[in-house]
Amino acid sequence: MFCISLANLRKWVKIPYNLLLENIPETTPVKTVIVTMNLRSFGYDWIESDLETAIQKQLVLLKDNPPLFNRFKLAFKAYDIKTEKERSDARAYHRRNEKITFPYPFAYDNIDDWDYAKACEGIVIDGKRNQPLTELACHYIKGYAFIIDDDNPRVKDFDRIVELAQERGWNVIFNLMAENVDRANELVGNDLLYLMRKNRDYLINRYGNIENVTVVDNIGDVRNGLFIDKNWTTEHYQEMGRRSIAENVAQALREYHQDNYVDNDNFKNPKNHYRIDLKYDSLNVNSSAPCGLTIIDETSAIDSICEKVYISAKVFRETESKEAAIVMELYKNGIKTHYDNLMLNDLTDATGKWDFTTSVLPINTTFFNADEFRVFLYNPSDAPIYIKSLDVSFEYDDYAITHPTP
Repeated sequence: MFCISLANLRKWVKIPYNLLLENIPETTPVKTVIVTMNLRSFGYDWIESDLETAIQKQLVLLKDNPPLFNRFKLAFKAYDIKTEKERSDARAYHRRNEKITFPYPFAYDNIDDWDYAKACEGIVIDGKRNQPLTELACHYIKGYAFIIDDDNPRVKDFDRIVELAQERGWNVIFNLMAENVDRANELVGNDLLYLMRKNRDYLINRYGNIENVTVVDNIGDVRNGLFIDKNWTTEHYQEMGRRSIAENVAQALREYHQDNYVDNDNFKNPKNHYRIDLKYDSLNVNSSAPCGLTIIDETSAIDSICEKVYISAKVFRETESKEAAIVMELYKNGIKTHYDNLMLNDLTDATGKWDFTTSVLPINTTFFNADEFRVFLYNPSDAPIYIKSLDVSFEYDDYAITHPTP
């Protein structure tokens, strides 16, 4: 097996994947190519970033022209060269003029208006405006509030990768990276998650049905606490997050290289973090067994400084489910003292496909006065809901972000 993974390589050389692949000699015995997809990279904040001119300069010598001609073009700056102001103006143009639409009434029809409204409204904690979190919420809007279509420049790049792979007989795995959906939901809300899901679905539908092409959907698989950068939108994770994505990619590779696959279950969840992942299977939760995939532990196992809990699941259902919920219960001496029902219809509107859910609950004295917690999927209806994973992450915010200097 000879696989090429284009992820960190792109980070350092700053060259589009399609051009890197085009420059691989045709005699190289490549069988499978793994290509990273970043959802943010399809937005114009990335397409028109201040780094783009430097990237375009590096591309000149890689073009399929006589070397002397490429050097001539480089010397005379015959490439997409713009000043930082021109790039900034281009980003501002798209934020103002690209319409964002929803299947329901929404107050804003472009990124600029939504961003401005969020900046004015602010994120309020303990009755006070939190400026760092407000700025972070605005970064999420600017980073993800767009709709991918067929004319997107990044789509054309990925189309070319598929075309090249078909020409050379390669398998392609598009590794759609995890985004911090926990934080996006917490700071901005379901409207932004709707756009993130819509863009994910576009990419899966465009590429996932092509022969010898697989799209690995990691979008909702990494919890907030596993993101290294807390004050920016990135795809930088701690070890558990990287392992989760690596496992998903390994499962996709397994389809093409069965004999090379080795299972690995050696990693343990860090403290305050619980995860059940069925990997190769799913659990059918319905009226005959209405409670499924349950996480149970003592509340004393959770650090007392934890302030909230992110609860996420990966579920599949054929129809909407009015009574189904992700439930968190608290017990004292075997008696239930408290519960929260996170209604599934509020967490996802997806039917007929797998989707992630994410929600956040506060952790306070009510939680720590109990001695046991339980989190599970509840579905009392006859219509089955399948669940593949359940993730419960107790966290506390970075002090510098949530308690800025006055």
